[in-house]
Amino acid sequence: MKKTILFMALAATVAFTSCNKDDDDKKCDSCTAQGQKIEICDNGDGTYSMTGSSEIINEEDLAGLTPKQIVDLACAAANMTP
Repeated sequence: MKKTILFMALAATVAFTSCNKDDDDKKCDSCTAQGQKIEICDNGDGTYSMTGSSEIINEEDLAGLTPKQIVDLACAAANMTP
């Protein structure tokens, strides 16, 4: 009986952890400006998502800049506004 319960507990643990898809594999660059976090994340398919925007950003939209440079520019601009 103990072996059966142990096996069922192990099977349940494996089922719950093996089906979990984490977003930890996303590469994100972020900074904080005026108390708000500005973040851009690589979706892994040549597109990016930016916090506060539902718009998808393409590689062409970056105009040759890296995502880190975009975030830094956005934070610099936000910190310059009174």
